[in-house]
Order: sequence, then C-alpha cells, then structure tokens
Amino acid sequence: MGNVRRRLAACAAFLSLAVVGGAVLAAPASAVDTRVAAAVPAAANPLPGVDPLGDPAGLSVLVNKSRPLNPASYAPGDLVNARGSGQYLRAEAAAWLNGLFQGAADAGTGGLAVVSGYRSYAQQQQLYAYYVSIYGQAQADLISARPGYSEHQTGLAVDVGNANGSCGLSTCFGDTAAGIWVAANAYKYGFIVRYPNGYTGTTGYSYEPWHLRYVGVDLATDMKRRGIPTMEHYFAGNPSAYASITSGADLVAADPNGRLLRYPAQAWGGYGAPVQIGSNWTGLKQAFVVDWDSDGVYDILAQWNNGTLGLFKGWPGGAFSTQIVVGTGDWDKMTITVGKWSNAQGYPGIVGYFPDGGLRYYPNTSGRALTYRVDIGSGWAGMGLTMADWDADGANDILATNTSGQLLSYRGNGAGGFAGLPVTVGSGWGTMKALVPTFGLSGPGTRSITAQTVDGYLVSYGLGLGAWTTQRQVGNGWSGMKLFK
Repeated sequence: MGNVRRRLAACAAFLSLAVVGGAVLAAPASAVDTRVAAAVPAAANPLPGVDPLGDPAGLSVLVNKSRPLNPASYAPGDLVNARGSGQYLRAEAAAWLNGLFQGAADAGTGGLAVVSGYRSYAQQQQLYAYYVSIYGQAQADLISARPGYSEHQTGLAVDVGNANGSCGLSTCFGDTAAGIWVAANAYKYGFIVRYPNGYTGTTGYSYEPWHLRYVGVDLATDMKRRGIPTMEHYFAGNPSAYASITSGADLVAADPNGRLLRYPAQAWGGYGAPVQIGSNWTGLKQAFVVDWDSDGVYDILAQWNNGTLGLFKGWPGGAFSTQIVVGTGDWDKMTITVGKWSNAQGYPGIVGYFPDGGLRYYPNTSGRALTYRVDIGSGWAGMGLTMADWDADGANDILATNTSGQLLSYRGNGAGGFAGLPVTVGSGWGTMKALVPTFGLSGPGTRSITAQTVDGYLVSYGLGLGAWTTQRQVGNGWSGMKLFK
C-alpha cells in the first residue's frame, strides 16, 4: 500500500505541473478553429447523476409532490433577511442572490426585486387553504404546494420580479428583459428556474419563471451544461427508477466470469457492494454505458472481440434487450470512444481509429445503427481515447493517452471536429487501463474521471473548468475487471 500511495502522490505531482500549451502531438489533420455553442446536452451520459437527497438541510434536497420534507415541520436554522426585503432565505442562498441581482442590474435589465422567500409550515398551510378556497383544489395544486411539500419551506426558494413591479408573479415575467436574463444566467449564481415552461407533467406545477431555487453553483452549472431542465430529470428516478443502471455516478463492469455488475455510488464518494445485472459478458474488447437512443434510460454499447458492435437497449423496468447489431466487420481492430461529438446530432456517436491511426467519426442519426463516417484526423495510432468535456464549455473533448504516458486534451468544437492544438493535462498515465467519465460521484453537479490502474486500483480525478480538482483512491482489487466506459 505504501508503494501505491507514493505512486498516486507522484501522479498528483505530475498533474500539478500540467502544461497549458506546447502540445507534444500535432493537432489532428482536420482540426478547425471554429467554436460552436452547445445547443443540446453534450455529456457522454446526459442522464441523472445521483440519487435524490432527502436531507431537508441539504442544498440539493429534492422536494416535490411525491417527496415531502422530513420532518414536515422542518425549519432551517440559518435564515437571514434577503437584501433587506423582509423575506428570508438561508444564508448561502441569500449571499448568492446578491450576486444574481447585481448581475441583472449590470446587464441593463432594469433590476430585480425579492417577492417571496421562506415560508414556515404554518404559513404554507394558510396560503394553500386560501388558494383552494378561491380556485378549488385541482387548480390550487398546480400553483401552490401543500404544507410540508413546499420548496419555500427549505429557505432555498425565492420568487423574484421586476424592480418596477411589472409582471409580478405572472408568466409574462419570463418575456421581460429581467426574466430572459434570469433564465439564461441564474445558474452562474447557483439558481435554477425550478418550474420551467412545458414540464408541468414532470414537476406537477405550472410554468413559474419567477420561482428560483438555489441548488449551488456546481449542480446548477451541470444542469445548464447538460441541458437538463428539472431537478426531477437530473436525479435518478425519472424515467429510469427501476432500470438496471440508474445513475451516471455508478460504475459498471464485467468480471472474469462474465457477470455484469453495477457498483452503486455512495454518499462518501466511493462505490458500494456490486449488484449483478447480467451474465455471459465474456469476449468483450470494451463496452460503454450510454443513452444510445436518447430515451432517458441507459443502454450498453458493446465492442466484441469477434468484430461486432452491439447495442443492448436498457428497459425502464430493468434488464436489457437482446443484442441489436449496429456494426459488423473489423470493429475489434478499432480503438473507440462514445459520446455526443456533434451537438447537431440528437444521439451519441462513435469516434475511433484503425491501426493506421486515421481518426473517424461515426454519427448515430437514428438511435440505432450507424450511417456514415467522417474522417477527422490522422496520427492517432497507439493512443487511448476517452470522450469528456474537459473545459466544461458544453462541447465534448477527446482525452488521449500517448505511448509516453502523457494525457492530452483535444478540444472539440461541438460540430464534429476539433478547435486548436492539444493541451497536455497530465503525465504518468501509462499505468492506466481505463478512464471512465462519471457524473455526481462526489455529490450533485460534480464531474470526474474514474481511472483503473494496471495493478487494480481505482482513482477518482475530479474535473473542473479545464483543470483537475480532487484526486483520491476509491477502490482496489480491480485487476480482473473490465470497466464499462
């Protein structure tokens, strides 16, 4: 164990000396300089990150019609007067609200005002009863939460409006300069529009562009970057509550006996005891956990040693379909990675190379079979490939390990190509067998790479904004395991 700790420490030292420029390898032949803004989720797995949090004091607690506060009479202990408005919020939410209001003012929107903040159980009881008496229960349930089921009771929800009072608590607020700015920028300050337009069937509430919920900058930014509209969509359980793979934080692997195992992510940031979700998974070159058909349930894309590329569609109620062949021939000779390489495509695709080193992009235009190929680079022979959004700009990049053990980031342009020269982001990575992108392993909104070393250790490397954050060992004894990427 002492040698392992020294090796991990050495790897951390290498990471701290990562070069920002002066790339070792030339950019792929087809690299372009154009940047394209992300229009759709670009994450390899744009699905729920972690199980929903039930602790009422947690900043990411999920409160909705089916998840009441526990206890129902919960009251936060750190309420402060938000901007002297006489409305109260938890201290952290109030501090970030100051920044949001300043940002709105600086943008020339005319400014914002606090309309409503914390409500106690008793206050919500009175408000809900009032709405029932005026509108009837069915309508009241669309516009007001029952006592014990209200986000306002957490101290993390705030209703805002225009400083001049126009469109107060009305959907027209979303069309004002301030409402448009809030919808586009609230995530920078840790807030989300909790009840967006068109998602009443998911949230249970009508469109409320004025109702903001503080979830923290990490989670809000992750939702924005991955195009996830509601907390219900973000957290495991919608629509894949009973699927075999429910979380982007979990790890999936096949053992030497061909058992398919899911290792659930734990609150402490590691992995729990495995759950068997399949068998007869021998003969794999590698496999990927990905929502191949974009239906909200994780599938498995398998690259077999016999040259077949097979899709196993995940069912919402659990288990997988029989194999759907999406490619035949020489796929065993290819080194590939899977994910959203072009934001113009509605489905994830494949990027990979044959031994000749020519890098190719295979779009998935139907959610089933691949259709055509695009040559996007050369000189990639011998490199390991992992698709991940290194710089958190909404466009996936290629993390590549070369024969010298260096890890390089090739910045994707979001349009199926590259932008600029590669950047060296680490050294000493020649001891890594697999790099697996994960979402939520260290908590809501966090991104990381779980690396499998040649001697069977698992190490988690946190991803920031084009930089590594944390590094820690999260497992051992994995030498015989084949991790699904």
